[in-house]
Amino acid sequence: MKNYVMAGALVALSGLAQGDTVAYWGFNDQGLPGGGFGFEVSDFPFNADLGSGVFTLENFNDSSTDGVFDFVQSFAGTDLGSLDGVSGGSFAFQGATDQTNNGAQAVFSFDGALWMDLDFQFARRGTSTGFNDVSIELFDGVDSLGVVDTLGAGGSWNLNMYDISALDGVADASIVFTFDGATSSNGNNRLDNVLISGTVIPAPGSMALLAIGGLVGVRRRR
Repeated sequence: MKNYVMAGALVALSGLAQGDTVAYWGFNDQGLPGGGFGFEVSDFPFNADLGSGVFTLENFNDSSTDGVFDFVQSFAGTDLGSLDGVSGGSFAFQGATDQTNNGAQAVFSFDGALWMDLDFQFARRGTSTGFNDVSIELFDGVDSLGVVDTLGAGGSWNLNMYDISALDGVADASIVFTFDGATSSNGNNRLDNVLISGTVIPAPGSMALLAIGGLVGVRRRR
């Protein structure tokens, strides 16, 4: 599968993933009632800001204080890949006490039944004591369709883009990040501006009309 990783200086040349928006998460509205930024327990499942999709967490340290997750944070984000040009916040797992978030998963689920030519992009950065083994795997319901990439710790923000056409037409589609290798409780990885895009699959009737239109055009040219 295709993979493109671009530094911030190149984003102006790269543009966004092509196609229409299937689902997009910008993580720009994570203010907490008591001040600061982060994710409340009640935020999940976390619906897409645009399009239709759900973001959930698995196998993570779910300790919380006053309904706010202790090791699921919203640190400063980036405008790399942003659909509205806003940097805002981000989603971040921290290593947690005794690094119990090693093995934690961020799951982006959507209905791809009516979509083809699917692409996936997100901005990401990490810290030196954060997760240095981050796999990205595609699932059709409960079955894995393979790992598309495994990322290291990362440093500054980078925009990552993938061809995920293996999920074309899949009703119960999901993209699963598994975070591992953190060496401190505060070490982290951040995700921002998560975008799934594609092309709507034409209805059978539309395909027939297009075929008829093509034949008419050929006859007229003759």
